Amino acid sequence: MKARTDLPPATYPAKVQAKAVEIQAGAITDEDFLYSAFDANLILAGILPVRLMITNTGEQPLNLKKTEWEIKDGNGMRCRLIEPRRAFGRLISYYEIRTYNRRGFNRSRDDFVSYALDRNSVVEPGRSRDGFLFFEVPPGVANQTGLTLEVRGIASGATGKKADAELKLK
Repeated sequence: MKARTDLPPATYPAKVQAKAVEIQAGAITDEDFLYSAFDANLILAGILPVRLMITNTGEQPLNLKKTEWEIKDGNGMRCRLIEPRRAFGRLISYYEIRTYNRRGFNRSRDDFVSYALDRNSVVEPGRSRDGFLFFEVPPGVANQTGLTLEVRGIASGATGKKADAELKLK
């Protein structure tokens, strides 16, 4: 796998405001982009990457740790979020990469994981965070129209008030 590169500026076709959070998202299905960023076609490996920009428009820190993310296709089938390390493992398995040294493997995995949206630390008021979420999808789903990103339980502030949102990706 390729070392991390600087990504081009993102375009986010979907945008929603949910309480004190603005979410922008776009499903990445452009094979040229996938090869330039990841040196692999994630979609062929059953992974749909979604690039997001989360902006905390409120006055309290925004916690993403317990937020649930899911893709729903036009027929109502749900596709679950997978952790970046697991997505990397799927790529290694799909491409049948068997020979590697430990240091090279770890570096490639760490570069891949570095693209992921940081969901473990809070987003401070007035700040934004971008990155990728990876979803496990069956063949053909990534290129369908009618894909929706469902977001549940975004916690904002000391009270932990939660918001839900839906974004039409395609």
